[in-house]
Amino acid sequence: MVFTLTSSKRRQQLGEDARRSRASVWLTAAAWVLVGIYNIVGVTDIISTVIAIESGAGVEANPFVSSMMVHAGDGWIIAKLGLQGLISFMVLWFPHWIVLFFFAVATTGNALIVYNNFSIAGLI
Repeated sequence: MVFTLTSSKRRQQLGEDARRSRASVWLTAAAWVLVGIYNIVGVTDIISTVIAIESGAGVEANPFVSSMMVHAGDGWIIAKLGLQGLISFMVLWFPHWIVLFFFAVATTGNALIVYNNFSIAGLI
């Protein structure tokens, strides 16, 4: 997939596909709704992670985020919010129905992680 983007013809086609997707009122509206939900879930993920870890009942299972917590302190929160912003921008830039479908699935998975974090912390 990455190598197909090295072709100027493929990049041009990708840009055209993105413009066409953004022209759809329904796809754009769906993208905004999903991005809103994604960011609410993302912030709740940060909160639930902090609560679970501070309660002593949980540990960060993602090795990348765990490393960020060790080396950046509370800076991992800024990094996570920055990544959320980038992903949100990408989805809004290319609100194709396939992108929105996989984005919704990933957001649902993250919501399940939030539920698990609150469960581990004993709040659910």
